[in-house]
Order: sequence, then C-alpha cells, then structure tokens
Amino acid sequence: MGSQGCGSGDPLNPMNPMNPVNPMNPMNPMNPMNPMVVSREQMTMWARWVRQPQKIWLRRALFQVHLWSGIAIGLYIFMISVTGSVLVYRNELFVASPRVMRATFWLLDLHDNLLAGETGRRVNGVAAFAIVALAASGFVIWWPGIKTWRRSLTLPRGLGWQRTFWHLHSMIGFWTFAFTLVFALSGAYFGFPAMFQALADRLDPVTDPDASRISDQVIYWLAYLHFGRINGIGIPCSGPGLCDQATKAAWAFFGLAPAAMSLTGAVMWWNRVLRPRSRALTRASAERSAEPI
Repeated sequence: MGSQGCGSGDPLNPMNPMNPVNPMNPMNPMNPMNPMVVSREQMTMWARWVRQPQKIWLRRALFQVHLWSGIAIGLYIFMISVTGSVLVYRNELFVASPRVMRATFWLLDLHDNLLAGETGRRVNGVAAFAIVALAASGFVIWWPGIKTWRRSLTLPRGLGWQRTFWHLHSMIGFWTFAFTLVFALSGAYFGFPAMFQALADRLDPVTDPDASRISDQVIYWLAYLHFGRINGIGIPCSGPGLCDQATKAAWAFFGLAPAAMSLTGAVMWWNRVLRPRSRALTRASAERSAEPI
C-alpha cells in the first residue's frame, strides 16, 4: 500500500505528468507549451505592437531592411517616378514639336524598357516587385502606436529638421500608399504579363470561354490604372476638358510621390548613417593631428 502512494499514478508524485508542479504538465504555468502562456505572450506582443511598436525587435529589423533597400534602389525610384509623371502628358508632348516628340519617345523607352528592350522591361518588373515590398514594409513601419497615429497623418510644427523629414516621409507614404501600390503592381505586370496571367488562370480557372472572369477584369484595370487614362482620356471622363486635365494632374502628382519618398529617405539615411560616421572620422582625424610628433 505504501509503495502505491509513491507510484507514478500518485497525484503528489512529482513525476506524475498530471502533477501541477511537473514541468511537463501542459497546464503548468512554467511550461512554455502551456496554451495560457502562449496566448499571453501573443497578447503581450500584440499589445506592444499596438501601443509602442518601436521597441519590438522585428519592427527594428524591418526598419533596417526598409532603409537599406530604399537606398539601394533610390535613384531608380526617383527616375521611374519623374519620367512616369512627365509621360502622363505624352499625347500633348507628341504634338508639341518634332524635337519634343523625339525626346518624348526616348523618355518613353527609358521608362518602359530602360533603353534595353525586353531585358530592360524585365528589370523594370523585378524592380517593381521590390517597390511593392518596400511600400508594404514602409506601411508596417509607419504605425507609430495607438496614442500618436493621428500625428503621423500630418506634418507637425515646431520640430527639428530631422524629425520634420521623418514625419514628411511618413505622411507622404501613408496618403499615397494606394497609388504607389497600383503603380508598382502594374509595373510588375508589364514586366511579367505571362506570370500574372498564369496566376489568374490558377486562381480563377476558365469555365466558360465566352464569360468574363473577375481575374481578367482585375488585370485589365490594373493596366489602365497605371496610366490613368483610356485612349488618351482620363479614366472617369467622357472626353477632353476639365475632368480629363484634373485626372492627368492627379496621376502626375501622385506619380511624383515615390520620388519624394526617395529624397526624404535619402536625407534620413544621411542623417542616421553617414552624418555620424563623418563626424566620427573628422573627430578621429582631429585627434591624430593634435598628437605630438
């Protein structure tokens, strides 16, 4: 009888899996596999993300990836953004003069193919996917916390120039995110149309050859939204006029947003990375010069 009290079935036996003090007991608060512990950790992570995401290591790592990726393709983004905004008015430029028309054709080839034919168009497609990732990571980084998120929608006054550029970058990124995403996704489509069509066929198989699929409509509008016009006329407009000019002006304006993001991002990179290193090198050089020979 005494030996049974010490058996593995004894609830007081520390080796009993159901003993609350047994580390292997799934309900032991010290067991990391305890669903209550896992749930609490997930809630803690989510609460930290909602309230103060700046202290989460994943967010800090994502910021570094976003920063250096933006610097790596910053000049490309600036070029493709500015040329795209100019080409919103390509129909008007074609009839301006023979010299302007030739320059517009060159600009069009630069924007579409990087002056390298099909190879350049594929490079554009790869870069467009990179911009999609950059925009998505930037949107995640933009979230400043539940207490200050409204402040990130505008440009606060009374800040130093470093914080001003940070808020300007965040504000432009938030308000132009949808346009940037459409421009980038459609650019990726122009670089790899067969891949997009294959994905559409997989997600939305053809059941009736005469019926219009949702996937076909998505691709159709994705392509036209890149230009903001159909047959040279603004998408919501019936012909030339105020509506047409307003639509083109909006597409040209939002098309410049990635260029503004690349400029403000470059300034922040200089302030965070290059400026401290430059000061450190200058200080080290001054100290070496002050040493007696």
